[in-house]
Amino acid sequence: MATPKKFPTLVPLEQKEGTQFQVPKSLSKVPSWFHSEFLRSPRTVRFEARLLERIFGKDGDLIPHVECVSHTLLHVNRWNPDGEAEILVFGRPYFQQDVAAMIKKVADHFRQLSLQSADDASAKEAEAQQLPVADARAKSQ
Repeated sequence: MATPKKFPTLVPLEQKEGTQFQVPKSLSKVPSWFHSEFLRSPRTVRFEARLLERIFGKDGDLIPHVECVSHTLLHVNRWNPDGEAEILVFGRPYFQQDVAAMIKKVADHFRQLSLQSADDASAKEAEAQQLPVADARAKSQ
């Protein structure tokens, strides 16, 4: 299993027992829109880990921007490069719902792009294999 990777965030979270999270006591500056009660019930979004950096940029560089704009905190709870990524969304319930839906839609978009590029590559490969046969037929006639 891969070692846990740290992704940037506006407020780093510490995981207590089980699924409980807390803001580190050493952290002095927390965004004014964030309240500790938001840590009680995060919304979970799961998708293929290969899409994580396509959605949030290399090494998750866009996570702080998404957090700032959406007034939510995003925590990459589980990340396995060959498996599934799990994102926890903390914030007001309706913000959680919107951000989770946005992440799912962006993941679907990148999934479709991957499928489309795979289809294009296989079509080009099939075309390349057919060209020598067509050339050989033309020469024999």
